[in-house]
Amino acid sequence: MPKNRRRNNAEVTKRPRIPNSKDGEILGIVTEIFGGEHMAVHGEDGVDYLGVIRGKIKKRMWVRQGDVVLIAPWSEMTVRKDKKPKAHIIWRYTRTQVNWLQNHNYIKAEFLEELQNI
Repeated sequence: MPKNRRRNNAEVTKRPRIPNSKDGEILGIVTEIFGGEHMAVHGEDGVDYLGVIRGKIKKRMWVRQGDVVLIAPWSEMTVRKDKKPKAHIIWRYTRTQVNWLQNHNYIKAEFLEELQNI
């Protein structure tokens, strides 16, 4: 019976998920955690959202304050005048993925400066 041998122990960096503008996805930074899968997210468009972690990634990814996330804002019909708009948190980026997005100009420089202030 052949043995399972690893040929290369080095990590392979995969291309991270890119925001799809057709679906209305944007980047955001988690600014505050409320509990119960709810958190405040500052979007790349300058709007503060109430982020809700999607059920598919609830147990798979741990989202912390200061993380860069991919969000999909809810439709305009669900927005109330007196409350923050809501958005689904679709993906959390690691530091290497944030560096990749920065090198390929998917993240604006002003947005990263806001990340440093949090």
